[in-house]
Amino acid sequence: MHAPYGYLHGLGIAAGFMLLVCLAAADAQVPVAPDARAIEAAKPAAMAQMLSLRDAFVKAAAGSGMACPIPPPAITLTDIPSYGNYDPDTNSLQTPIWELLKPEERALFYRLARQPSGGEPDEAAARREFEIGARRWVFIHEMGHWWQACRKVNDGRKPYAFEYEADRIAAAYWRETDPEVARHMQPIFHGLMEHAPNPVPSGKDTAAYFNDNYEKLGPTPAYIWFQSQMCDRAFAEKPPPSFLQTLRETGHP
Repeated sequence: MHAPYGYLHGLGIAAGFMLLVCLAAADAQVPVAPDARAIEAAKPAAMAQMLSLRDAFVKAAAGSGMACPIPPPAITLTDIPSYGNYDPDTNSLQTPIWELLKPEERALFYRLARQPSGGEPDEAAARREFEIGARRWVFIHEMGHWWQACRKVNDGRKPYAFEYEADRIAAAYWRETDPEVARHMQPIFHGLMEHAPNPVPSGKDTAAYFNDNYEKLGPTPAYIWFQSQMCDRAFAEKPPPSFLQTLRETGHP
């Protein structure tokens, strides 16, 4: 029996991000631990922001001309290691806020915010990386999984197609709505691929290997290489598909 895509998807992204945290640990500024009062103070504005982003995606998706039989997902603010996860069984999407992150989780974003000169980033720079990477890119990737649930296209599908499709939707969405997010994330995915060795054996097809080994890859750092490869492929598609095109093509082989 295969484990649910969402479960392994979350484990895999968490493993990959934690790989980067380990790379960052030696030289990144040590962030402070979460503060309960700061968490509660930040939640109302954070929830309003994520509901607005969710609703903007839903409104844009309506332009596809295809109706969705399920409502927009409920949003839960929580410290989720994968920085986002859509659960089709409950039609809910988990997303974090900065104030909830553990020090080792914040360390990743301090590392990503480091300047080429080697200067230490401040908290504002680290938070910017978090906002773009987790609360924009990952969030819209997960909304792509919501759209797949809308279209009821996941029964019998291979894991590579399931994940690549959500990355393709996210890339197209950000190219059209905020190109700076796309420009910011593309080199990061290149960097992730550079830091993690290619796990695909010589002579093997990337998608086929991912599909055949999905349950074993899920809880390992190798999973992030595949996610980065999918994102890189989505950005490289020529001509770049429109957002509505990616929605209409959801579920195609």
